[in-house]
Amino acid sequence: MTDISDAKELIKNTPISSIIQNYIAINRKGQNYEAVCPFHSDSHPSLKINDNKGIYKCFACGAAGDGIKFVQDKLNLSFIDAIKEIALQLGIQVEEQKTHNPKIEIALRTLKAANRIYQKVALDLKPEAFTKFIKERNLSEESIKDFQIGFAPQKNSLLTYLQSIKTKEKNQAINSALELGLIREGRNKEHYDFFRQRITFPIWDHSGKVRGFSSRIVFEHQKPKYLNSGESFIFDKKNILYGFHLAKSYIRKTDQVIIAEGNMDVVILHQYGFKNSVAIMGTALSEQSAKTLKNMTSNIYLAMDSDNAGMESMKRANSIFLGLGVAPKYLDFSPAKDPDEYLQKFGRLKLQELLENAPFFVDQLSESLQKENKTTDQKLRALNQVFTIYGDAKNNLWAQEKVLEFARKLGVNSSSEDILAEFKSSKTNTPQTNKIHKPAHVPVMEAPHNDNQYIEEQQIQTPPTEASTNLRKVDKNLLTTFLMNPEIVEAPQISEILDLIGHFEVKRIVQWLQSIYLEIDESDYTSFLKEKMQEGIPKEVNEVIASVIFNFKTDQKLSKEIIDRLLNDYKRRLEMEKLLMQKDQLKKRRSTSHSNEESLEYLKQIQELEIKISSLKK
Repeated sequence: MTDISDAKELIKNTPISSIIQNYIAINRKGQNYEAVCPFHSDSHPSLKINDNKGIYKCFACGAAGDGIKFVQDKLNLSFIDAIKEIALQLGIQVEEQKTHNPKIEIALRTLKAANRIYQKVALDLKPEAFTKFIKERNLSEESIKDFQIGFAPQKNSLLTYLQSIKTKEKNQAINSALELGLIREGRNKEHYDFFRQRITFPIWDHSGKVRGFSSRIVFEHQKPKYLNSGESFIFDKKNILYGFHLAKSYIRKTDQVIIAEGNMDVVILHQYGFKNSVAIMGTALSEQSAKTLKNMTSNIYLAMDSDNAGMESMKRANSIFLGLGVAPKYLDFSPAKDPDEYLQKFGRLKLQELLENAPFFVDQLSESLQKENKTTDQKLRALNQVFTIYGDAKNNLWAQEKVLEFARKLGVNSSSEDILAEFKSSKTNTPQTNKIHKPAHVPVMEAPHNDNQYIEEQQIQTPPTEASTNLRKVDKNLLTTFLMNPEIVEAPQISEILDLIGHFEVKRIVQWLQSIYLEIDESDYTSFLKEKMQEGIPKEVNEVIASVIFNFKTDQKLSKEIIDRLLNDYKRRLEMEKLLMQKDQLKKRRSTSHSNEESLEYLKQIQELEIKISSLKK
């Protein structure tokens, strides 16, 4: 289970196309997707969807936002209900918790304190057993820091800390540590630390909160080799992917994920530059975790251990992914037993070669069946085994073609129609998950690709629209120019421009841009714009921001001369707009004046304004 804020983070890390395709049919066009807009009577695909920027925009009606906003408007839901609805589609379990839970809060603080103690012991005291382990495993300082690898000493360091708490939370913390299994009660009723003389690895949830620990021995006589936190009200290991909070941005960036089996495999993979790696907790990948990964990328690499247990784990993971419409690839580490040993022996370039040449796992399984099959019974037995391998994707054209290809290689004489009929009626490996909303568009399973390069997105041109009655043309142009070129806010003329902007929201956004510009990285700029769209800004202003997010380029900065010319032009146009508004107001007052003297006075003021307007036009 995860709370609303964590679910929101997971949704933000899910490609927006994977969310929207559950509600309308979408089609890829270049680097983007497009669809018929559901928010107006659209006959042509006016809705553009950009995964890199996590935003949709209709270039006809102006509807725009992120995935949550789309579901809010499409199903007429509140923000929280939209998160719950998307979470349901993505297989994320959201806990119904309307108020803060003191029990969970104290548990999270206790786990955080334990992690801090284990780290402090490791890094400050540098126990011999810890430093020996680090040296033997060739762990870098960066890896130790990133994965917060620690050491639980022989003495009761955690218990001593908890007993030293002087506030009323002391007993709560001790009781929480007992319930979490961080400390235990001995036969003599005295407490002791559960993790002792062990290397510790904190286990984070997908948003980066410590939920438990994994540990391993430092001496040969210790038993067992691995000792982990047990399941608790706060730790559901089957739905946690180790290292996911560190890997998620790299999974999006590379459009790939490597799924390993152990903590050290992930640590070493990251250390060698494969930062898009995660590990399952235990022996099986859960369907929820598979959905989380599938919604981020279709390029899945199974990298479990080379032994029989690892192969069985990959078979289960493969079945789940096939049921979700994704065909994973397979990394064979033999003669090494796992990614850690492979990288230590052969290095980064060899593993990169493995990735580039990785076969589909289903092909690997079916090839093992392509031994000599002479009799009809042998051929049919092998074919039925292939039915089982591809069974979770039996309704997919890709899987059907693979089955027919294998049947031809076996020399089965039955017709393609009969083979496919038998395949479709065969037993499926894993049950399909029921969904409340049937996707309007079910994508055809595509073979995952190895292209890690980002192709720069072509600029999407916004069709010209009429000036809005609420947002004047000059305000709209100014806002677009400022947001597309945020460096403008550093110009000395900016204070004069702000004084002249008449639209409250436009002025507020320019002031906000001025306050954040120097504090953010350029790469994060569009993310800040997306967050701004969540603040209840008027529709027309949101449309401008959405267009900017689609079209923004980081390598197109304006020169000082161009900025000066632009600002001088906007200053002139804003002054003219201000004078024209004053002129209209005076005309209305003159039309309702009660005397000739009053009317003449208004006329005089209008003529003075006309002179000023004429001078600005020159």
